[in-house]
Amino acid sequence: MTIAFADAAPAAERPAAPALDGLPLTVGLSAREVLVVGAGPVSVRRAETFLEAGAVVRVVAPRVDPAMADLAARAGAQLVVVARNFRASDLDTPWMVHVATGDPEVDAEVAALCEQRRIWCVAAGDAALGSVRVPARTAVATPAGLVRIAVDSSDPRRSVRVGRHVARSLATAPAGLRARRRPEAGWLVLVGGCGDGDLLTVRARRFIHAADVLVVDGAADPGLLAEIDDDVEVIEVGSTLPADAVARVVAARCAAGHGVVRIVAADTLADRARDLRATGLEFEIVPGVIDGGA
Repeated sequence: MTIAFADAAPAAERPAAPALDGLPLTVGLSAREVLVVGAGPVSVRRAETFLEAGAVVRVVAPRVDPAMADLAARAGAQLVVVARNFRASDLDTPWMVHVATGDPEVDAEVAALCEQRRIWCVAAGDAALGSVRVPARTAVATPAGLVRIAVDSSDPRRSVRVGRHVARSLATAPAGLRARRRPEAGWLVLVGGCGDGDLLTVRARRFIHAADVLVVDGAADPGLLAEIDDDVEVIEVGSTLPADAVARVVAARCAAGHGVVRIVAADTLADRARDLRATGLEFEIVPGVIDGGA
């Protein structure tokens, strides 16, 4: 028996990753001042975002949208509205600035001053003017706790759609099980379709990506193993290893509180299920697809 961790596919086999034009960060704004220049609908939405993050928001604008005035009334001292034009001195205290005045010249002036003073700036009207962008955000509860999802792209509406798709995927998958390594949390799933990753079902992939330990035959698809996290233990068992020995390995990992997936070729699924039943282990079977052209 050999134990190995899955390596990523060789660089020559992987498509080149697109260059990133920024570094995604989570910014702590609790009790820190954020200046919002402009008080239209976009600024209202962003002010709500900053308030949710715990920031103290100051809004500067000659004309104030009624929705902003309503938000200020509800937020109390956490949001202050100053009804006048922007002044350079407004940049003396904030940690971050959001500008959306509807006037490109004013937006450019505010962004340029922020750059000079090394203050993070979000320019809603022209993202290229600013130094940071606010991504589309959502969150989903998993067994391991809340997962926050942020998506940034050239199309804000597409970012929202992608974020929702990821959230739905996490909500329906056994995500987070790998964070629950307690004796009573051990589980076992037998998956068919080991030889060809394309023949795995969606449900099978969800369990594989939630597992702490993968026990695989030597015929496992290398591309499938390259998808999993680096800290997942991969136990490769050859055809010469007795079935009872494999079952003991699986039982030991389950008893230690790990999520275990035993993946085999689809046409051997029934035999491997019989081997595991002989040990008295409880497990779920996720059938694979038998390649009729093989």
